[in-house]
Amino acid sequence: MPTKALGDLREYIVVGRKLPSEKEPNTPIYKMQIFASNHVIAKSRFWYFVSMLRRVKKAHGEIISIKEV
Repeated sequence: MPTKALGDLREYIVVGRKLPSEKEPNTPIYKMQIFASNHVIAKSRFWYFVSMLRRVKKAHGEIISIKEV
């Protein structure tokens, strides 16, 4: 059964990327529109979806910006 968010949902634009390395110095930037109750959960959901879609882990990536719309 799906869980419901506690409180009201806010819209966040989260921008992140994989950390540059010697093998790949210019990494692509990923931008997502996420609905969450706060910015901490928005960042968590960003890493969840990016890890599923692009095989980028939180330990090897960084959040560039997070804005509430």
